[in-house]
Amino acid sequence: MTSTQNSSFVYVATQHGAEASLKAMLCEPIGPYRLSYSTKGFVTLKSDLSTPVWSKALPDHPLIRSRGHALKRFEGEQSSELVSKVLSEYRDLDWDVLHVWQRDVAQPGWHGFEPGRSPLADMVAEQFRKELQLQDDPRSQSVNSIASLESKLLEVILIEPHRWWIAAKPVQNVADSWPGGVYAVPSPENMISRAYLKIAEAIPWSGLPIRPGDRIVEIGSAPGGACQRLLDLGAKVTGVDPAEMEESIMANPNFTHWRSKSLQVKRRMFSSFKYLVCDANVAPNYTLDTVESIVTYPTSKFRGLILTMKLSSWEIASEIQDHIERVRSWGFDRVEARQLAHNRREYCLVAEKLASM
Repeated sequence: MTSTQNSSFVYVATQHGAEASLKAMLCEPIGPYRLSYSTKGFVTLKSDLSTPVWSKALPDHPLIRSRGHALKRFEGEQSSELVSKVLSEYRDLDWDVLHVWQRDVAQPGWHGFEPGRSPLADMVAEQFRKELQLQDDPRSQSVNSIASLESKLLEVILIEPHRWWIAAKPVQNVADSWPGGVYAVPSPENMISRAYLKIAEAIPWSGLPIRPGDRIVEIGSAPGGACQRLLDLGAKVTGVDPAEMEESIMANPNFTHWRSKSLQVKRRMFSSFKYLVCDANVAPNYTLDTVESIVTYPTSKFRGLILTMKLSSWEIASEIQDHIERVRSWGFDRVEARQLAHNRREYCLVAEKLASM
């Protein structure tokens, strides 16, 4: 098999509940696709134009966690037999890295569920690794490794234990390089809240160069989950929130608590900060109004922003581009949006000033 094989199908993986909005934005008459197979968190689409396996022409939207060219569906009762069938058909395809991952079985945070590695995916990945080793295929070392940019990725997507989709894609960005588009967050045993997971994923996805000693302010910081991760990275963090912070955060010498609403803090007080983080449970325009009044104040010198934008309904996702343009108007050179794997009905918006300050 060669990489000239064509496919007219693509898949997109997303969070449970976002499928309908994503279909509306990608399918005709707005987009070029028509709906094919669909289940919670996973959608396949088809078009009249066949594209090469390694084509970069793939759907792109902030609600998409992972995407690729859908090649074939396999079904069977024994995983070992399915592994053999997949490799028999696709071992000769010129892929570099093999990712095995499972679609989400629930929404993030539901009864403790978090996206990412699963026992089933780990077991199947190990079966692929061993089978490739038996065939003296050096790509056995690539199974579920972080892929490099421009590498060719073969994906085994576990829709159900007995139903797998095979897909292929070139790695075009950092999220493509992670199995299933999920960053493996190094969460501590004493994690204060899920905000830790969100900021821990947002930083590597965004590429913001946060360094030890950087001064960061978080609007809406209680009880301290995001602050916990930022402090772990060695940042000097100030939390703005009228509510109490976790005792361990208050005891950290690199943390300062401004126990107040952000509107009550004089804007010149923000002049020493390099980054601003905000994860407030308010409407997107309220978040943007609050942040705009801070970052556009004459004495502010922010280099970057990490904003969690709440969606009261999935339909509001159609306004994401408007949010991006508004933040760009504040003087930020790079503004990007993505629904992180650990986001719930919300998305992450990051902004960075690239010019030297």
